[in-house]
Amino acid sequence: MQKGSAFEDIRPYHDSEVAEITARLAANPSFTEVMQYVFPDRTEADIKAQLATITTVAQFQSEIAPPAIRRLGDSTSAGLEVSGLENIKQGESYLFISNHRDIILDSALLNVFLLEAGHQTTQTAIGSNLLSSDLITDLTKLNKNFVVKRNTGARELYENSLRLSSYIRHHVTGGLTSIWIAQREGRTKDGLDKTQPGLLKMLSIGCDEPLRSCFRELKVTPVAISYENDPCDVLKIPELKAVSRDEKYEKKPGEDFRSIITGLTGFKGRVHISIGKTIDEELEVLADFPNMNDKLRELGDIIDRQIFEIYKLWPTNLMAHDLLHGEEVHKAEYNATERDTFVKTAKERLKAAGLDTEEDYRWLLKMYANPVKNNLSLVP
Repeated sequence: MQKGSAFEDIRPYHDSEVAEITARLAANPSFTEVMQYVFPDRTEADIKAQLATITTVAQFQSEIAPPAIRRLGDSTSAGLEVSGLENIKQGESYLFISNHRDIILDSALLNVFLLEAGHQTTQTAIGSNLLSSDLITDLTKLNKNFVVKRNTGARELYENSLRLSSYIRHHVTGGLTSIWIAQREGRTKDGLDKTQPGLLKMLSIGCDEPLRSCFRELKVTPVAISYENDPCDVLKIPELKAVSRDEKYEKKPGEDFRSIITGLTGFKGRVHISIGKTIDEELEVLADFPNMNDKLRELGDIIDRQIFEIYKLWPTNLMAHDLLHGEEVHKAEYNATERDTFVKTAKERLKAAGLDTEEDYRWLLKMYANPVKNNLSLVP
């Protein structure tokens, strides 16, 4: 099936467009400033000279983007880790469905690990609401991001969902590339990491086979990313509070951009990405559910259970869970000094953000504690 013009406004850049885009980046002072921040040992002239040699997306990824993310990750973390690479095979395409914490880094770090292990990088879904400038648009689409259109009318929503589903299915089942997509629209700010049935419904649109067959051919592979410290934790609290009160949360101008920069440059502690096992035989249970909505909920539960299981729990998660519940269940995993430092740092950061109530503190604890709650839910 020919796929081309139908995807023009959502696809990443093609190789034929790379020279024009890199020239535009070289002329953008903000880009060279960012590159000099990441690579302080390089001059602006060095950066522009290298950009002039980039002629393909693969070359941009091998020489510019993942190396920059690796350098940034190494300098703002206490270590980057990956597990589960043995679960994927060279040359095969997968649909990675991942929990989502950081706007840029979640998928970018996965691509770093894939590239370093000899795999092809993924194409990555990014919401149109995040493409707030020409620079961000150029960088994301040059780095194999495709656009998920947000804030559309009901008719456009269905048409965009059908096109997006077709785009993903075409690329994965055709063996063209793996795809990364978050398990829900936007980041999971409370740490509960639940897959939205609406995402799975979108992925099933246009497939006329039984649901289990539709998802088997997509080779759905859950991914879990965990940050020991989330640089954006306090930034997420106002929205969590508003949603808990059934209030509409209105983002401030530049809020997403601030989150992008904070996530990239803030200290993360240790970071771990777990690649799960491709869902296959588990899909057979969907035949037992006559109702499509029930099938989608069960499929979401299958994905969630694996994410809960492979999620790397850090001492920050275990301390927060104990503090939230007034327990010491996990005290063997941390000491009193670590706990006191965690509490002190949390309250200082909350106060600096103008969030110094007990409610704010409990929201921050929940954010870190909920992955433990998820893991405990797996115990019969």
